[in-house]
Amino acid sequence: MSPKDIAPAHHRALRRSVLALGATAAVLAVAACGAPPTGTLHTRAGYALSSDEIPVSVCPADDESRFAGDEGLLLGAHFALRVECVASFDALPEGFQLDYLFGEQANLYSPEPGYEFTLVQFAPDLGTVAEPLDPEPGELAATLKIGDRAWDFDGEVPAPGEVFFTVAKKDAPITLEVVDAERTQTMDLRERTREGLIQALYTGKTAVDTETVEGSVDGYTTKGSYEYWFDDWVYQTQFSLTREVFQPGTGWVAEPDRALLTIEFGWLHSASGLEWGIDLEDALKVAGPDGAALTPLSTDHADEDLGEGGIWRTFTLTYDVPADALAFTLNFHPKGPVKWPEEDISLPITGDKNHEIAVSFE
Repeated sequence: MSPKDIAPAHHRALRRSVLALGATAAVLAVAACGAPPTGTLHTRAGYALSSDEIPVSVCPADDESRFAGDEGLLLGAHFALRVECVASFDALPEGFQLDYLFGEQANLYSPEPGYEFTLVQFAPDLGTVAEPLDPEPGELAATLKIGDRAWDFDGEVPAPGEVFFTVAKKDAPITLEVVDAERTQTMDLRERTREGLIQALYTGKTAVDTETVEGSVDGYTTKGSYEYWFDDWVYQTQFSLTREVFQPGTGWVAEPDRALLTIEFGWLHSASGLEWGIDLEDALKVAGPDGAALTPLSTDHADEDLGEGGIWRTFTLTYDVPADALAFTLNFHPKGPVKWPEEDISLPITGDKNHEIAVSFE
């Protein structure tokens, strides 16, 4: 963090002494003119301080200054923050734990007319949020503004519990801007509104595994005077699904209102001299929350040699889905035939069936 024109927080006692000295000088100047020492002392406009060493909320519980629910939450690929409270006042109020900021003997003169004290605190506890990735240099920057006063952050965002305090014009705008891998999210802390949200980060889980599906099939055919068959080819597989918006090394993989759905599963492609290659387009059908079929963005597979002619094939499919789509239906129906390459034959199968699998990221 690089606060602009702000003295470090550990110089609080010195800062209060400077203010007191300024007050004395004002009184002496009036007395030197031969007039009674009248006049009002104020904390100057622009006076500011901050502290990132506050472990509790400085705002009273249930106070209107507190942000409710997730209205103060901002999430990105490389950061997570939550605004705890925003408060403006003409004099230091009762009930606020400001001794964490000013020390036990807090005593500030009132602001100049047309100005007010304004305080912003970020939540000491973020709640349950996904752990963000570590940013690369230049990937993350943020700016907090209270009126004309700005705090800039490079490679980070305001820390949990951090408090920012200044004297600003009454009802001055309070904004937070975070640029994460060239995507900008903003928050108006006065209006409690957010723009540019990466919507999928605020809804649902990021990963789900289905229960294992299993079945068995038999195969039979004839060729000339010969019969060929196999009994009880048992298959088992599990589907792993993820919802992503950002991938390290790749960057953003979905628009702010979308998510990349990835489905991965394994299949015993060959064993004991037989090959059961499935037609992926026909074997797996995926539907969204409205029941409409989804078309893959991409399909791919990778083979693992199990030895003695055995191959385990891992399939990967990706789909572009709405950020708020959290429920999906998979219909998996592995069909024949099974091939016997050595004999140059294909064996139709019996006992095949469809597996309908409901998946929820909620």
